[in-house]
Order: sequence, then C-alpha cells, then structure tokens
Amino acid sequence: MHPRVFVVLATSNGAEYLPATLDAIAAQRVAPDALIAVDGGSKDASRRLLEASSASSVVIAPRLPFGQLVARGVGALPPAEDGDWLWLLAHDAAPHPRALHALLSHVEVHESVALVGPKVMRADAPDRFAEFGESMTRFGRSLLLREGELDQGQRDDDSDTLGVAETGMLVRRDVFDALGGFDPVLRSIDAGLDLGVRARLAGHRVALEPRARVRRAGGPEHFAARAVSDAQRVGTARRAQLHRRLAYANPLALVVHWLLLLPLAVLRTIGHLLAKRPAAVLSEWRATLAALVSIAPVARARRRIARSRTERWSALRGLRVPWRAMRLQRRAVGDPERMRAVPDERVGFVEGAGLWVTALAVVVGIVLSPQLVTAGAATGGALLPLSSSLGELWGSALGGQRDGLGAVQGAADPFALVLALLGSLTPWRPSTAIVLLLLLAPAIASVVGFFAARRLTLSRWAPAVAAAVWALSPTLLLAITEGRLGAVVAHLALPLAVTGMLRAHRSWRAAGAAAIPLALVVASAPVLAPALLLLVVLAASTGWRSPLRPLVAALPAVALIAPIVIERWRAGVPLAALADPGVPFRSEPPTAVEAALAAPDGTLARLETAVSGLAPGVDAGWIALVLLAPLALAALAGVVLRPARAWPAAVLLLAGYGTAVLSSRLAVATLEGESVAVWAGPGASLMLLALVVLAAIAVDVDDRVGTVPGGIVALAAVAAALPVVASSFLAPATVVPAPERRMPAFVGAAAAEDPGVGTLVLRPLAEDVLRVHVERGPGETLDRVSTAERTRERADEVEAELAQAAVDLASGADVDVSALLDEHAIRFVLIEQEREGAAGLHDRAQRSLDARGDLQAIGETGAGLLWQRTEAPASTPAPVPTWAGWLLAAQLAAIAGAIVAALPSLRRGARVRTKRLEGTGAWQ
Repeated sequence: MHPRVFVVLATSNGAEYLPATLDAIAAQRVAPDALIAVDGGSKDASRRLLEASSASSVVIAPRLPFGQLVARGVGALPPAEDGDWLWLLAHDAAPHPRALHALLSHVEVHESVALVGPKVMRADAPDRFAEFGESMTRFGRSLLLREGELDQGQRDDDSDTLGVAETGMLVRRDVFDALGGFDPVLRSIDAGLDLGVRARLAGHRVALEPRARVRRAGGPEHFAARAVSDAQRVGTARRAQLHRRLAYANPLALVVHWLLLLPLAVLRTIGHLLAKRPAAVLSEWRATLAALVSIAPVARARRRIARSRTERWSALRGLRVPWRAMRLQRRAVGDPERMRAVPDERVGFVEGAGLWVTALAVVVGIVLSPQLVTAGAATGGALLPLSSSLGELWGSALGGQRDGLGAVQGAADPFALVLALLGSLTPWRPSTAIVLLLLLAPAIASVVGFFAARRLTLSRWAPAVAAAVWALSPTLLLAITEGRLGAVVAHLALPLAVTGMLRAHRSWRAAGAAAIPLALVVASAPVLAPALLLLVVLAASTGWRSPLRPLVAALPAVALIAPIVIERWRAGVPLAALADPGVPFRSEPPTAVEAALAAPDGTLARLETAVSGLAPGVDAGWIALVLLAPLALAALAGVVLRPARAWPAAVLLLAGYGTAVLSSRLAVATLEGESVAVWAGPGASLMLLALVVLAAIAVDVDDRVGTVPGGIVALAAVAAALPVVASSFLAPATVVPAPERRMPAFVGAAAAEDPGVGTLVLRPLAEDVLRVHVERGPGETLDRVSTAERTRERADEVEAELAQAAVDLASGADVDVSALLDEHAIRFVLIEQEREGAAGLHDRAQRSLDARGDLQAIGETGAGLLWQRTEAPASTPAPVPTWAGWLLAAQLAAIAGAIVAALPSLRRGARVRTKRLEGTGAWQ
C-alpha cells in the first residue's frame, strides 16, 4: 500500500498552463490523496480554474515566490502522519501519467531517500532535458545537470545527486518540516539545490528517478515572470549564489567571504563588460549590496542548517562538479551560436603542415640573428634599446617634449605606444621583448600567414604554402637584419588587417578583430596609411549592406595616427607623417622595375650581391622574376577565374606597388645632415600579401590541380630567402647585442641620481661639419626617438644657439657658454668617433676642450672622449601637458574598445531574454 501523498500546486498567473497541469495530475496512474492548490495573487483566470478543479482546497495568498507559496499550501494540509509525502508542482509543470508511480516506487525501494526528483523536460521538446539533477562547484556556483541534452536513455543510470528541481520533486513531509522548507531568500534559482544540500547534511539521500518525467515551460525564474532578461537572470543567480556562500561557509571563512563581496563585484563587473553584457552590471551590484546587508537572513539560514545537520560538509564532496566540467557544459549547452555553428571543415594547423612550417621559421629566425640568442637588448641599424623601466617606457608614449632641449613639442609617435605594449610583455627588461620579437618574427609570420590564408580557402595545402611565403619573405628577413622594427611589426599584422577588414562587415566582433591589426600596421608603418585608407573604402563597398562596421573598425588606427597627421600638417610638412618610426637608416631605393618584383631595396633583398658572386654578368632582376613568377601566375589565375572576388586584392596589389615606388622617393627624415628616404619594404609586403590572396582565390576553384604549383611556390619562397640568410654569415651583423650602457659609465652614474642630466654630444662628420645634439640621462632609446625631431626642415633658435656654443667650444674660442649650458642642465661634453676624413676636426676639438678651465677631462670611454663641467646645476623634469594624458587615455580606450568588440559576446550560455515556452499537448 502506498503512503499518503499530497500534491501542493503553486500558481502565479498560470492560467495558460493550468488546464494541462490539472489534467496531468488527474491522469496519474497512482492517484494522490489530496491536491492543495495555492494561488499567488494571480490576475488571470488561475483562481477560477483552481476552484473548478478537483483540488481539496484552494489557498489564496498574495504574490509570493514558489517556495513561500508551497509553505502556505503545506500549512493547509491535514495533520501529518508517519510516511506522508509531498509532491511539489508549479502551474507549468505537467507530469507524465506514470510520474508519481515511478517516484513512489523509487522511495519504497530506497528507504534512505528523502527527496527524489524526476527528469524535467522542455515543454516544446519533451525529448530534451531542461535539467536532471542539480549540483555546484567547490565555490558554490550552481549548475543544472544534463541541461539541453537529448534524452536517449543515456542518463537512466544516474541516481544520487546534490539537488533536484524544486518543481516535480517528491519530498518526505517530516523531512521537509524539519529542514524548514525552502529558504525564503532563494525566490527561484537554487531553491531546490539548497533544499537538497540541507537534506544531505541532515543524513538523508537525494536521488533521481529516470522513469518519472515532468514537462515544464520554463526555469524556476519564470514562475512569476513571463519573460526574464539576461540582467535579471544574472542578478537572481548571483544573489542566490552569494546567499548560499555565506550560509554554507564556516565561521572563519564567513568573514573573508563577506569582505570579498565588493572586490569580487568589481572583478565581475569587468568580466561583464568584456563579455559585452553591460546591462548585467547593475544586477551584479544589486545582488552584491543585498548580500552585504542581509545579515539576518544569512543568520537564519545558518541556524536552519545547524539545527538539522548531522553530516560533515566533506560528505558532499563527491557530488560536487569540477570547475572544468561546469565550464564546458555551460559554454556548449547554453550558447545558441555555438549550437547552431556549422562544423569547421578547414584544415587544422597541425594537419595542414602549419606546425612544420613554423618549426622551419623558428630555425630561420635563429640562423638569421644568432648573435641575439643570448642578448637582453639589441642595437644597430634602425634599432636602439628601449628604456630600462616600464614607467619611462610608458612616459615616452605621452606627448610633450620630444627632444633633449625642449625645442620639439607635440604628440608621441603612435609607434611609441606599440613599443610600450611590447616592452610590457617582459617588464623585468623591456628590451628583451624586442629581441624575442626579432628572433621569433619568422615563426609568428608563419602562424599569421597560415590562419589568414585559412580564412580565404578550404584547401588542405594552400595555408601551409602561404605560411612559408609570408614567413620567408625577403622583405621581412631584411627588416629583421637591419633592425627595422616597425616594418617587422607591420609585416606580421598585415595579413590579419587585410583579411579582417574585408570581413569586417559581417559582425561587430569581426570589425573589432580587424581593428587591432589595422591599428598596429598604421602605427608601425605610417607609409601604408593611404593604402589602408583605400582598404577601408574597399571593405565598406564590398560589405555595402553594413558599411558602418568597417568604418568603425578604422577608428583605433585613426586615433593613433591623427594627432601626428594634424601636427605635421600644421607644421607645413604633411608628408612627414609618413616617415618610418625609429632611427633613420639608409638603403638603396628600388627602381620602378625592382619594386614591381616586390623588392624592398635596390639590392633586390641581397639577391644582387648573391648573383654577382655566384654568376657574374647575370642580371639579378631575371632571377628575381623567376622566383616571383610561380606566385604571380597563380595570382593571375585568381584574377581570371574569379574576377568578382579578386578585384579588391588586385586593387591592393596596385596600392602596394604605388606605395613602394613613391615611398622610396619620399625623403622626409635626416641623418647626420643627409636626407633618408622612406623604406619601400612595407609597400613590398602589401604587394606580396595581395599576390598570396589572389593565389588563394585561384586555389579555391579546384584544389586538386594546384598541389604541384603550390610546391613550386614554396620552393621559390625558400630560394628567395637564401640570399638574406646567407648574408647573415658572410657580412658583419647590422643588429648586434646592445652594450650594458650606451653612454659612458660616468654619465650613467650621474643619470642614476639625476635622470635628466644632459650630455652635449659632438661628432665630426667632415673637416668643417660638426654634428651637435643633446642626450638626456643614460642616452637615447628607441621609444624616445621622434619623427617630429628627425623630419624638421630647420633648427629652431634654441638649437642654433647651442650649435654655435658647441662650435665655440670645439674651435677654442674664448667664449663663456656656462649660462647656456646651465640653462639646459648640460653637465657633460662627449666627442664621438669621427667619420672618415674628419680626424683633423676631432683633434682640434679635443685640444680646445682640454684647454678650458671649466671642463674636467674624464678621458677615453667606449663612447668617445668625455669631459665633465666643474659646476653644473641639476635638471628639472620636463612638464607633461595635460592634454597628453587625455590623448593617451583616448588611444588606449579606442584599442580597448576594439579588444572588447573582438571578444565573443556569448561565452557562458545564452545572453538573451527568455520567455515561457508553449506546451505541445498531452503526454503520449
């Protein structure tokens, strides 16, 4: 004989679902002894339906949550007897006709079970779980088990659990009373889990019965609400989690948990913003503040647990879920984008030989610069070490004084921000990040090239060939050996910038992902800015249905380069905004024909030197044409076979060629009095990328016929890289490990006490030419090099006055320059090694300085001859304009916005408003 069973049915504006639920209760194979209905202030026909039903009594209550309505119903039951059971149902929970029979059969067989729950199925999909059991992590985060899974009987062996759904559960009446019922603070989410935890601690078992099924139209949060927003769900779940955490914690940990409420709210706020859920921030703080002041409810919950607890908390350990399992289920089951995603049929990195290409690129990077393997900093060519501390490094990204005298004021180059970000990767020594970048640049290029090509084609072999072509590009290798760090960064980011911008119209996430590499390219190689502006126009035109996204993706790049463009325009030298960042470094500019061969300089990337040594009399241009021909022919096939898809890449090819030709004829910087042309390498990189894109388009026509040509293209890429790699062995390295100090040790010691101490540096260039400049502290660093200083057409009044003073010092004129040197806090005078043919001027300057009574000779140092002034005032820090901080903050905000936009917005389940589901009729 079955024990007495009382059904407690709680309703709240559930007239839409009540008929099906009442019919399902009446259809039970084992009839309950009584049905107690509780209406929570419904404004629809719920009360009328309940009164017309077979309910033994209808309790009228105000609008309350499910747990408190159940308590009202239990209070209206007849006096309790041994063995009474309560079956708790909500208005939208329609049980299967055999559900009660299955639940009772379970508790009859398993006498230690005091609480048993059915399979809770979705109302619109009765074969799919809404949940089948509940659990939590070590830190109290709850999880609905089996949520979203298709029920194929695979979970029919599940039994013991930590908690079950509050609706549909069968609970022994005496246990329910002893536990104090549902916690009134847990109004919906986690109410069933908390009751199960307390039952477990009281020594009872909580189990699942797979033969019992209940169909429900929504989660517990939908009991009193037709629709629940993501923000409301976050607030409810967080409030429940924090309440349970405080209620379950031991007394010592309770204080720690309470103190951590506000710091955790700050961290979770950042997480919500990164996940693009700003509406959840307010709910997060509401839940936190409610938990912060809920001392009395927590105390009552702890007393309820203490009153009935007979087991240790360790008894629950085996029923908790690991954090990793919870994370995987929440990300996979609750994310509609993830569930609708089409399987990715593109080749994998390892499967597609990308790993082998990267391994080869690592070897090439080490072979190319073996002298840097053990170096902590590098110098030479266009390269200098970075500042020694992060504070100085980020200070260089601020606008203000851009030279040693204060003659040049303005915004920092955008590349200074790139250097600050790179240097922050190795905070113990920022220059180490630059060394690692130079060594690993070919490997990084191979990875970037592989995944960029993977976006363009489904071919199994083309991404690996593209990776080889991009990693072994002579332009990249030459930039590494010459220390052109800006060109290296631009080469690495260019594939992601181009392919990302052409896809930016698809979504805001794609636009954010394209904005970051685009900004990197513009900051590192400003000469590409016109071509990239054309790219933005192309992206907006090809995605004409959503043209705003590509335009917005360009905003971080605009934020970086716009201040420089405006300043150069106002200074009357607008083209100076295109100058290469870093130290100017001369190279032979390519001719128009050589630029057409994707050559970054007039030596065809060292190919001319190699050919002249191996085959004198042979024109190196023909060899370059042969090496480029396989890729060029594949690109031509892409234009012919897929013109509608290929035309943007063809336009970029012409833009890259134009950039290479025009930049090599654009001499805006000066070095030791001589003009230096902008390097053509970035334009050559853009040309090469356009060729790779066109070739990938051709491969998509028929992947089978391109295997042999692809192999030829890869071999040609290897052959083209050999001259640059060989020259690293045959010629002295341009980029070498930086010495411990750039300035003499005497200056370094003074700079440790006075970071702004000035050194007047003189270098004889010819018998009548003397280069004069002032260096501060331990010497010039790459982050302090400014294109504003290097691209000026004339010296200002302060520099002219100091230059005259330097000439007077070097020529032996009896002129008192102490006041001028004091004004600029110059304590040292250094004569560097003279250029060939200027020995006479060097000797005269040395004799003149030795003869001065206000200078004390230090002697020969590694940097040259050094003198110290007998008396010199301390320097005063250069003021940082207020606008400089705001400008840097705006630039960082633009980059951060792009990063946030690039992050997936659905990372831990659905982030949408959910509504009650519609039922599909009676159980079959």
